[in-house]
Amino acid sequence: MSEAAATKPDIKTKKTFKMPDIYVVLVGIIMVMGILTWIVPAGEYARQVMETVHGSKTVVIPGSFEYVASSPVGFFDLLFSIPRGLENAAELVFMTLLVGGAIGVIRRTGIIEMGVNYLLTVLGQRTQLMIPILTLSFATISGFIGVPELSIAFLPIVMPLMFRLGYDSITATAIAMLPTTLGFAFGITIPGTVGIGQAISELPLFSGAWLRALTLFGAMVICIVYTMRYASRIKANPEASLMYAEDLNTRQALAADNQASVSEYSFRHKLAGIFTLLMFAAIITAILKLGLSYSQMGALFMGMAIVTSLIAGDSLDRMCQNFNTSFKEMLVGALIVGIARAISLVMMDGNIIDTIVHGMEVAVSSLPNSLTVIGIFIGQLLINFPVPSGSGQTILTMPVLVPLGDLLGITRQTLVLVTQWGDGLTNLIFPTSGYFVATLAIARISLSRWLKFYLPLFVTLCVMAGIVMTVSNAMGYGPF
Repeated sequence: MSEAAATKPDIKTKKTFKMPDIYVVLVGIIMVMGILTWIVPAGEYARQVMETVHGSKTVVIPGSFEYVASSPVGFFDLLFSIPRGLENAAELVFMTLLVGGAIGVIRRTGIIEMGVNYLLTVLGQRTQLMIPILTLSFATISGFIGVPELSIAFLPIVMPLMFRLGYDSITATAIAMLPTTLGFAFGITIPGTVGIGQAISELPLFSGAWLRALTLFGAMVICIVYTMRYASRIKANPEASLMYAEDLNTRQALAADNQASVSEYSFRHKLAGIFTLLMFAAIITAILKLGLSYSQMGALFMGMAIVTSLIAGDSLDRMCQNFNTSFKEMLVGALIVGIARAISLVMMDGNIIDTIVHGMEVAVSSLPNSLTVIGIFIGQLLINFPVPSGSGQTILTMPVLVPLGDLLGITRQTLVLVTQWGDGLTNLIFPTSGYFVATLAIARISLSRWLKFYLPLFVTLCVMAGIVMTVSNAMGYGPF
C-alpha cells in the first residue's frame, strides 16, 4: 500500500441543522412551558362578565392583578395536556379533518383538475394573474368574516393549480394562508377582535373602518408583490424552490390521484363542477351572514363532497374509499391542532398567562410616550404565543390596555388596531396557532422552510403596521 493511500485524509461532511418534526417541536414547547410554571410566579386578574353585541364575555378587571399560590405543572399533567388539548380544540380538530377530507374527495372526482384546465385555457399566457386574483378574493372573504382556518379548505384547491403553472408548494401555501390570515389580522369587520375590542373600549361597533380597509389593501399589495417575486424566481429556476425535492413526491401523488379519478370529463363532471362552485359560494355566504361554527362548516363541506361525488357518478363504495384516503391525509394536520392547544392549557394550569400580561403592562407603562404604542404592539405580538385565540387575547388584554391608554394619551381606536394587528401577524410564526401548523402539515412544509419564506414579509408588515398605528394615534384616530 502506498504512503499516499495510507495517509488519505478523512473528508468531513458539513453538518447542517435540520428542524425537528413538528410533533417534536410542539412537545418540546409543552415541556418548556411546564418548566416555566415552576419558575414564573403565578398570578391572576379578577374577572367580571360584560355584555357585548356578541353576547356575554368574561373580561379582566383593570388593576386587579395579584400573585397567587404557585401551581406548577407536573410530569403527568404535561402528559395529560395532549389529550386535553385535543378535547379542548375538538371543534377545530374535526373541522380540519372534515373540511380537508371533503376537498380531498372532491379532488378525487376530477372536478378540481377539470377546473384547473379551464382556468389555464381562459388565462392563456397571463397565468401569473392567478396570484393577485386569488389573494384578493381570499382576503376579501377573510377581511369581513375573519376565518383564517379557511386556508385548510383553500390549499388543496390551490396546490394543483400552482404546480400546473410551474410554481411550488410554498407559493400555493402563501396564496392559501397569507390572505386568509392577514385578511383576519387587518380585517375590517372581524367580530372576535374588532367587534369585542370596540365593545370593551365603548366605541361604536365597527367604527373607523376606513383606516382598517386601507391598511388591509396595502398589506395585500405587499403580499402580492412578495409572492409574485418568489413565484417568478421559482418558475425561472425550479431548483431554487425551498421545497424542490419534497415537491417532486407531492406532484407524483397528485398526478396519481388524477389518473385514478377520471380519464375524460363527461357532462356529469361538468354539471358536478357547476354545482360545486355554487355550493362553495353558498357556504361562504352562510359563513358571512350566519357566523357558522367550526362543526357547521365541517358538516357543510362534507355535504358538498357527497353531492359532488354523486353528481359526478361515483359509486357509494368509491365515495367511501375516497373519504377514507382523504381522512388519512388530513389526520396529522388535525392532530397537530389539538397538540398545539395543549401549550396554552399548560400555561393556564400554571396560572402564568396573567403574570405575563401584567409584566407587559408594567413594561409598557415605563416607556417614553413616543414609544408606548410600539411597545404595546410588540407586547401583543408576543402574547399571541400563549394566547393564540384572537378573541381570547382581546378579552384578556383590552380591559388592561384601555385605562393604560387613557392615562398615556393613546386613543382607544388605536388600541383596537394594536390588539388586532398584534394578534394576527404572529399567527403565521408561532406553532401554538393550530390551523397554521395544520396547513403546513397538509402542504408537507416544515416550520423552518416556511419561516425562511415568511420572516422578511413579516418584518415588512410589522414596519407598515407600526407606522400606521403611530400616525393614527398622532392624528387622533377616532371616534373615541
